[in-house]
Amino acid sequence: MKAVACPVNNNAISLNNKRITNVTSKSASNVVNTNGHALRGWANRSTPGYLIYFVTARCNCRCKMCFNYEAIDSANTRNELTFSEVEQITRNFPGLHQVNFSGGEPFLREDFARIPKLFYTHSGTRFFTCPTNSSRPEHIESAVGEMCRSCPDAWIRITQSLDGGGADHHRLRGTDGLFDRVVDLNGRPARLVRRHANLSAGLTTVVSKLNREHLYDTLEFVYDNLEFTDYGALLVRGETRERDARDVSAEEYREYLDASIARRRARPVRNSLATRAFTAIGHTTVDLIAETAIENRFISPCTAGKRMVVMGDEGVVTPCEVLENFIREGRMDLETARLGNIRDYDYDIRKLLGTPRAQAIVHAITAQRCYCTFECAWSVNVLYTPGLWARVFRNFCKLG
Repeated sequence: MKAVACPVNNNAISLNNKRITNVTSKSASNVVNTNGHALRGWANRSTPGYLIYFVTARCNCRCKMCFNYEAIDSANTRNELTFSEVEQITRNFPGLHQVNFSGGEPFLREDFARIPKLFYTHSGTRFFTCPTNSSRPEHIESAVGEMCRSCPDAWIRITQSLDGGGADHHRLRGTDGLFDRVVDLNGRPARLVRRHANLSAGLTTVVSKLNREHLYDTLEFVYDNLEFTDYGALLVRGETRERDARDVSAEEYREYLDASIARRRARPVRNSLATRAFTAIGHTTVDLIAETAIENRFISPCTAGKRMVVMGDEGVVTPCEVLENFIREGRMDLETARLGNIRDYDYDIRKLLGTPRAQAIVHAITAQRCYCTFECAWSVNVLYTPGLWARVFRNFCKLG
């Protein structure tokens, strides 16, 4: 089985490093308000609590390891959801505690900075992840500041992508000068973090055949030269632009994660109980991914389609980002992974998920024991599967 993972610009397994957050009385209030909303969202089982939303297919990079390259290449002809349509969706999506944005490059959408507030106001969302290729440092800095101000009781995490040094990063991302813009942008969120208690800044590296020879040089550069609250690694997945990008083993990925964790532990920080809890969830997720990939076996039922859904830029909703690939490869006995287009159901996720087709697809995920190494899906599984909480508790105790 080819190991698969979270999208190139999406949520990573967090490996906490430099604590650049500014702890104030306001941040303490944020913790209380945010956790209260998050717990209510987690407890609301009538709708999924976790959404991955591809806000646009527009992108100014042509990454060799990108799985979404077909949509990106046709971005100019796509009919992406408008701002008013997104607002209707948020009004019909209660209990949504976390939204991970993706693309394309989300910050190329000019109204992107205003979109989190829609989820914050109408869906009760209190956790946002905003990935970026760092191509527009000044614009991104301004947009992130607007997000933090408009969603004061939410935690907002911006993640920069860095896959190698200098020319290697340019080669992999297909854009000259991008490495310098990553470095430029890196200092901007650090300054914003000092002004906004609800912001954290992360870095992400995509592990693929195309950069595996230079991974450890990248790790050293990140820790020696850049500022961040967490650093994560993603295993390349899907049908990539350059087909052999996926030719990297699960063992190599695991070894790099171990090296990253060791590098982090060399700089211990004083963590709050909440930070320890989130880190324990992350470590549990890493362990389960490695176990799944290396042993190539089913471990626990997947909650994709129930607790997590993915919404594309044109409104198509699927349980996750890997199911369609599994159908094409013959691993899953289904005709499609498309649950439906939210435009056809009055922009109401409840109506869409209540259809016979959607319910049949979600049932098949459990009945056919679908499994993979998609980080986002596994983190949701950990959050919503009581049988996995003992592992989280053990990892929590190790962090004490």
